[in-house]
Amino acid sequence: MSERRRSYWLKQSLSETPPAAFVLEQDIHADVCIVGGGFTGLWTALHITEQDPSVRVAIIERDLCGSGASGRNGGFCMSWMSKATGVLPLAGAQEGVRLLRAFADGVKRIGAFCEEHRIDAEYRLDGWLWTATNPAQFEAWGPTLDILDSHGLHPFESLSREEVQRRSGSRQHLSGVFEAGIATLQPAKLARGLARVAAERGVAIYEQSPMTELVRSPEPVVRTARGSVTASSVVLALNAWAHEMPDFRRALLPIGVDAVITEPIPEFLARLGYNDGTAISDSRLAVDYYRTTPDGRLSLGKGGGKIPFAGRVGDRFDTKSERSREVHDRVVRLYPELESVPIAAAWQGPATRTANGMPYFGRLQDCPKIVYGHGYNGNGVGPSYTGGRILASLALDQKDEWSETPLVLRNKPTVFLPPEPVRYFGSKVVRAAATRQTRLEDSGVNPDGITRALSAMVPGGLTPPPTQDG
Repeated sequence: MSERRRSYWLKQSLSETPPAAFVLEQDIHADVCIVGGGFTGLWTALHITEQDPSVRVAIIERDLCGSGASGRNGGFCMSWMSKATGVLPLAGAQEGVRLLRAFADGVKRIGAFCEEHRIDAEYRLDGWLWTATNPAQFEAWGPTLDILDSHGLHPFESLSREEVQRRSGSRQHLSGVFEAGIATLQPAKLARGLARVAAERGVAIYEQSPMTELVRSPEPVVRTARGSVTASSVVLALNAWAHEMPDFRRALLPIGVDAVITEPIPEFLARLGYNDGTAISDSRLAVDYYRTTPDGRLSLGKGGGKIPFAGRVGDRFDTKSERSREVHDRVVRLYPELESVPIAAAWQGPATRTANGMPYFGRLQDCPKIVYGHGYNGNGVGPSYTGGRILASLALDQKDEWSETPLVLRNKPTVFLPPEPVRYFGSKVVRAAATRQTRLEDSGVNPDGITRALSAMVPGGLTPPPTQDG
């Protein structure tokens, strides 16, 4: 197998934690086979081993654990408080509040897990700034705060313009709110650390072993090029790559995210007053999000990138970022003084979009022994901890608050994408309209009706889309 292009985060994690990769080269049996060695698959394995260490768990990963979206994202370890407008109507008041609190607690549990198991994931619980960078984004968080307040939840603090700019170090941020219970971390180091702990607990991890066939039978079989796993249950933890399966092709949209990271600039960040681990994002449709690193770099990511044709995600995100110049320009707009600062690396990765901005958890209709969890809509680092609890209960066929959550029982994959080639070309039109709307709003121009109507078709990502008036 040829060497895949690694993201900056994964290269850094491998330099400090050399992997012990094993390829599946035989036919084996397991109680649970997990397909996908990212956060969802790893947390599922860890939750299973915590509940019952005797369960035989095998993980099949196409490349290295953490090489997909889990090791390429911006490192925002978030709760689901920003998605309250989706969670509470879906789950109802009592269960919705429980879920929101559970996902918020998951952020802290990840930090505690890293400390307990000595995973140097650069975890910093310094909060999140949700901001507006043009007047059209003002009060984008209003509906979210209103529904949270009505349910007795108050995770956000409203800030003055001056305070937002002081905390961010950028005058481009015009208003905002702050959620204290959010962390930032080095995502690939977390993924590699989770894989290490899983292996220490007896989980069999097979890397560079992509699934070639899924046999849907009472005892399902996962086949690879050189071996197979026959299991009592199978967990599909594929996230964007689930789009390659016909079951989810019209219910899940993979979309590219591009990122850059600067060379170390600790003195500059110190002068700005932005030298902690605060996560910052704005409210545009193709969201800009950024943070610092402990060694004094600035990393910025941008949503709204490439869209694969006909569900073939494959290795399309293993190539160099095609939007590195555009992403760098966003860095310079936020911090004009950074124009001459060298960019150390640029990369891309896949995020996912679903119809309602919520991930899907459930069982395949034609084979209930195969369960799945995917579709985090750009917010999976923190929620995957609780997502793993849901999948662990499903895989072990337990009846509890996790297997019976409305995220499983009510949130079924919804067909919201047209068939190809309409889907591919239509999504490009919608994406272009969203880009055009943001560009006009940045310039203080009110977008035309057609542009606004097309942009309104963009499903929610890291944060809900701004309310579209008129």
